[in-house]
Amino acid sequence: MSELTDGLEYILDWLESTNLELFDCYNPGLTRQQIDKIVKDLPFKLSEEIYELYQWRNGIADLGFNNYYPPVEFLFPNQLFSSLPTSFSTLQDSVSNYYDFWQFEQSNMMDKPFDDYKGWDQKWFPIALFENKRILYVVGDIEPSPVYFIDFIFIENPLRVYKSLTSMISVIAECCELGLYQLIPDESGEEDDMIIRIDEEKLELEKEIYQKYNS
Repeated sequence: MSELTDGLEYILDWLESTNLELFDCYNPGLTRQQIDKIVKDLPFKLSEEIYELYQWRNGIADLGFNNYYPPVEFLFPNQLFSSLPTSFSTLQDSVSNYYDFWQFEQSNMMDKPFDDYKGWDQKWFPIALFENKRILYVVGDIEPSPVYFIDFIFIENPLRVYKSLTSMISVIAECCELGLYQLIPDESGEEDDMIIRIDEEKLELEKEIYQKYNS
């Protein structure tokens, strides 16, 4: 396996060892041919890392309550600091979201809200989001692509930038290994809902790990 797939599998194994009731809440991966068919009309090429990601798993499954055991959604950074999960989108949803964002951007460009307005770029491809507010995206035609984590309201100022998808997953996997995350009850959720949060006393160590893979 590659470093990226190794990291993804490590995170999933860590989740299962942390919470015995956790199930694999991700869809099975796609074949390369299936990915090619889904993305064939995009105006850019996706990086090999994105192909590898969707060959590993195709986003969060729509499982409902799954016999009253809700999934712990954990893969991308926003979930470590916020109660709003940035869910790993299926490739089909990512393509649909891309066209929605770009259509919205084209309408804005016809009537800019202000002179220096800068919005969604045509080569930005979303792979995870929360209600179109917090978004994780990669850039088409770049190999490997950086990964940007943004608040859509402040699109020009990313919350974080990773050198690549591999570097982002490596940061999360190492934080799992070193015990920086904790599984706690979700006070705003249902009785059995759990969330994963970074230990606030270990925030500086998390920043050091981020720098290690992204300097």
